[in-house]
Amino acid sequence: MTDHPDNGTIAPPARARAGRLARVLRGVAAGLVGVVALAVLAFVAADSDAGRRLVADQLARLETASGLSVRIGRIDGSLFGRMVLRDVAVRDPQGVFANAPDLTLDWRPLAYLGGHIDMRELSAPLVVLARRPALRRVPADPDRPVLPDIDLTLGWLAVDRLVLAPAVTGRAQTLRLSGRARIADARALVSADLAALGGGDRAMLRLDAAPDDGRLAMAASVRAPRGGALAALTGLKAPLALDLAGRGTGAPGTGG
Repeated sequence: MTDHPDNGTIAPPARARAGRLARVLRGVAAGLVGVVALAVLAFVAADSDAGRRLVADQLARLETASGLSVRIGRIDGSLFGRMVLRDVAVRDPQGVFANAPDLTLDWRPLAYLGGHIDMRELSAPLVVLARRPALRRVPADPDRPVLPDIDLTLGWLAVDRLVLAPAVTGRAQTLRLSGRARIADARALVSADLAALGGGDRAMLRLDAAPDDGRLAMAASVRAPRGGALAALTGLKAPLALDLAGRGTGAPGTGG
C-alpha cells in the first residue's frame, strides 16, 4: 500500500458538509437581519403619526371592570420616550369626569418586558375634576397582594393646577400636586405633596412600606381649614391639623 501525503485537501463528503453548514449559517444570518429590519420598521412605523393615532384609537377602546376609560385627542412626540398627550378625557359609565388639555409622559415602555413600568415624568399644567367619578363596584380579591407584582418607577409627578369644580367641593378650588414613587421587591417608597393655591390646605406624605416583611415608616402632615378643599373632599365639618411620624414592624402581610 502506498501512502499519499496529506496535501490539505478536503474529501468530497467533508466538503459537502462544510458547504451545507455555510448555507445554513448564511440563512440564519439573513433571517436575523430580516427580523431586525422588521423590528426597526415596526418601531419607526409605530412612532409615526399613523402609529400614534392607532395607539390613541386603541386606548379609547380599553375599559376597566369598574368602567374607567381614557380618550386622547392627539399624541405628539415619541411613543417610546417623551410625548405630550393632547385633550385627555377620563371617563366613567356616566361620561367625562376629568380632563387635561396637555399631559406630558416620559417613559420607557420596553422596560415592561423586564417587569418594570418606568415613567420618568407624568405632568400637566392643568387638570380639571368636573365631578366625582361614578365607577362600578368591583368585588375585592382577598388573595390579591398589597403591592402589585411588578416594579413601578414614577420619577416625577406634577400637576401645576388641579381645579376642583363646584360639583366636587361646593365651590371651585385649585390645588397643586407633586410627588414621586418607587415600588420594587415588595417595597413601596412614596413622596407626595398637595397644597391649595390661595388657601390654607396642605398635605404631605412620606412612606416607606414593605408589607410582606411587616415594616412601615411614615411621616404625614395635613392642614385642612374649615370650608377648604380637603374638608370638602373628606366630609370634615371641623378644621383639621394633623402630624404623624413613626416606624414599626408587624406580622408579614399586615403592614404593622
